[in-house]
Amino acid sequence: MKFTIINIKQVQLLTSTILVVAATSLLLFGGSSIYNNKIYGHNFAGDESASFLALMDQIQTEMSLIKTNLIDDNQSLAKDHLKHIKELYTKNIKKEIAERNDRIANEISSFLNEMSIAIEKNNNTQDISDSVNNFNDILAEAISVRIDSDALTNATINALHFADLINSIDLSYANAIGTKPMNISAVNMGNNSTMSHGNNTNNSTMPNKKMNHGDSMTSMSKHTDNNPNTTDNITVSNIASFQTAKELTNNAIELFNNTIKQNIPSNATENAKAIESGLQQLKNMIESKASYNKIMGIIHGTIQTNTQEVFNLPLNTSK
Repeated sequence: MKFTIINIKQVQLLTSTILVVAATSLLLFGGSSIYNNKIYGHNFAGDESASFLALMDQIQTEMSLIKTNLIDDNQSLAKDHLKHIKELYTKNIKKEIAERNDRIANEISSFLNEMSIAIEKNNNTQDISDSVNNFNDILAEAISVRIDSDALTNATINALHFADLINSIDLSYANAIGTKPMNISAVNMGNNSTMSHGNNTNNSTMPNKKMNHGDSMTSMSKHTDNNPNTTDNITVSNIASFQTAKELTNNAIELFNNTIKQNIPSNATENAKAIESGLQQLKNMIESKASYNKIMGIIHGTIQTNTQEVFNLPLNTSK
């Protein structure tokens, strides 16, 4: 029988790093999305428009994956993605859209019911493809009636939209490998009173000087990358969620290239490069089924931290 010798200093270092990251995330980004009743790391102080845009991205992604799986003659996975859409399109979301346009809200519900029948009947893929295109048009209408045109071009809202989308990747990948994302709400803050975040409880923003959370997140990313005990090539237990994580990553890259990048000021080029590189690393890590620690490190240690610094995203100061 072999015994593993545990290096106590390494264990203490890892534990300390995780606790610092968790505590700091709770302090800075503890606000939960209005479309997610759990609180996870780097959920920035919320904006309803940004959260709604990210939700529409998720629904559109799931619908696209329904088409992909039906083309591959995989009804089971198509059903899984439709189930996820129905979980995302809650009664509250339908009500929210209906308050602006009742027809659109009902059309989304009707379409989802029709898609259930189409999957069961294994309809012609061309018919499915046409239906998905029509559904995307309906979602575009939902966005146009729900989000003011000024908000769609607002750099901060776009950045929060991007950040929410990145968090969705985190959640999807965790579901894919059968683990729980870091639940920051469960962390005991203890006596971390030295970590000041200001007294303005209304739309507070990051001061110009970089705070310690960036260093902590970056340290975590490096630690998980170099830690020989971090297991790679994990087993995917939920294929549908794995597909979602991969497709959402592609969408996040597209959103960054088409929208976010253009809003980054010239004095933040290094941050832009870090985000761009981080997105590519994230894509590669997901495709190679990297450990969740590495995924979390690149998301919260590189992408989200640099996004926050560039756009001075509002902090959540509520307890």
